[in-house]
Amino acid sequence: MKSKIKLTKTAVDDAKPRDKRYTVWDGDIAGFGLRVFPTGTKTWVFEYRPDGGGRDANKSRMKIGSAADITADQARKEAKILRAQSTLGEDPQGRKKEKRAALTLKALGEAFMENSIRAKRAANTADSYEDAINHILPAIGGKKADSISKVDVEKLHLDLKSTPIMANKVLAVLSSMMSYGMEMDLIVKRDNPVSGVEKFPENIITRFLSLEELQRLGEALEEAETVGIPWTINEDKKTKHVPKTNQRTVASPHAVAAIRLYLLTGARLREILHLKWSSVDIDRGVLKLEKAKGGAREIIANEETLDVLRNLKRVGKYVIASDSAGLPDEKPRYDLKGPWYNIRAYAGLDGVRLHDLRHTFASHAVIDGTGIVVVSKLLGHKNIATTMRYAHLHEPALRQASDTIGGNMSKAMKKRR
Repeated sequence: MKSKIKLTKTAVDDAKPRDKRYTVWDGDIAGFGLRVFPTGTKTWVFEYRPDGGGRDANKSRMKIGSAADITADQARKEAKILRAQSTLGEDPQGRKKEKRAALTLKALGEAFMENSIRAKRAANTADSYEDAINHILPAIGGKKADSISKVDVEKLHLDLKSTPIMANKVLAVLSSMMSYGMEMDLIVKRDNPVSGVEKFPENIITRFLSLEELQRLGEALEEAETVGIPWTINEDKKTKHVPKTNQRTVASPHAVAAIRLYLLTGARLREILHLKWSSVDIDRGVLKLEKAKGGAREIIANEETLDVLRNLKRVGKYVIASDSAGLPDEKPRYDLKGPWYNIRAYAGLDGVRLHDLRHTFASHAVIDGTGIVVVSKLLGHKNIATTMRYAHLHEPALRQASDTIGGNMSKAMKKRR
């Protein structure tokens, strides 16, 4: 005989795993149940007879979702809808299969980003996922999600071979997206098509600016926000209009400030672009990051950082004003690609990425003798192993310390004369 109780949060917590799988049925909504597995996994299910069939009709059972992801109240609401559909002669499982067959990878990607990433991850992590998805969807987004094959994945990966790090990130994000679809029962459960696709080797080169390059960058930033940077013709780009002689473009003071803050704090780009004035404490000299990659933290702002903030006009709630600054639906600035490409070209820093400014902060900290543990905390690294890529730069400081220690001990061991 089936055990029936009202399925609530308490009932879910009380349903302990047994040696064999079992189902606890709800006493109010016929066919609504909680399936409990020996592993401790708990899943909401709905059982019914298709097309309004009588007692002689075979039963169908469908999964509503995991109890870890869907609350008892949410599951009950869904079960009531399914019950109403089956009572009216519909086949909820059949409709679900039709939806699965029609679901495109683009639609799956949108659901994945909205419900799994943007709702549960830090903003900069979500942006990183979106960067990868922007490479996936134009290529295979129109395909049915259930039809994505290993061949599709392999071709997508190979097409990105010129940027191996992004190519490998695309693999990771696509794998997570497909796993999400299977877990949420949006697509048929099967082997993940990403599994087994070999990643490209990643030769990570830590590029940082020398003191001479920093001087050139500083001069370019100052010129960009005052008299402007002279226009130059991009020979690789077709243009209808040739710029007038000596015409200059003045950069946004907020874009220039963002580049300076990125360099002076060692923060991540999104941490700067999403920083709100309400999170800036000038008196204490700290920037409070509520949704940083490794969790909430505070950046210790040096005096140069505070000077940038003191001299920056406040427009809207974000420190780095976007085009929507001050509007009811204000959003943070998305990126700095345009101004950065112009400024770095004028400074003669072709090939230097924005992220290399963070490397520059960390590298100079180590070269100046700052300990790896301290640098790790300044960068907001969750794992110090990530910071160890800068360890080789510590050699000059270590050599100086070794010479000092050796000299002092040598003096102590010499006889007095």
